[in-house]
Amino acid sequence: MNNKRILKFILLMGILSLTSLFLSGCSSLFNSASKFRPYDLRVTWRNMDNYRERFTISSYGVLTFYNADGTSSSHYIENWDREKYNEKSYYELVIPNLPILGNITFYFMSDSECEISYGSISGITYHYEKVN
Repeated sequence: MNNKRILKFILLMGILSLTSLFLSGCSSLFNSASKFRPYDLRVTWRNMDNYRERFTISSYGVLTFYNADGTSSSHYIENWDREKYNEKSYYELVIPNLPILGNITFYFMSDSECEISYGSISGITYHYEKVN
């Protein structure tokens, strides 16, 4: 009788230990948002569905967007000098009041993933990747 209690206790402790290890391992998957600086985003990014659409960010904080038809437009990133070295787990950049498109929102989830949405085109998001 006493051996059964000891065995049950050891088994229960083992299950609790395994559960604890599993939960702590999984929580790191969800909380591991790597930090990056806006300055790390200086490079060319391309639309994953249409490689002709792309944008670049310069070290001076100028974002140049290249359309699929070959036209381009450049915009200075507000607060670039103040924000470029601040570490963030995400970075949202809005280029306001463009003709026809409205606002363009650039949402960087990491230093290699970006989603773009246009103010006048609701519900559509375009995915961009960093080009090395």
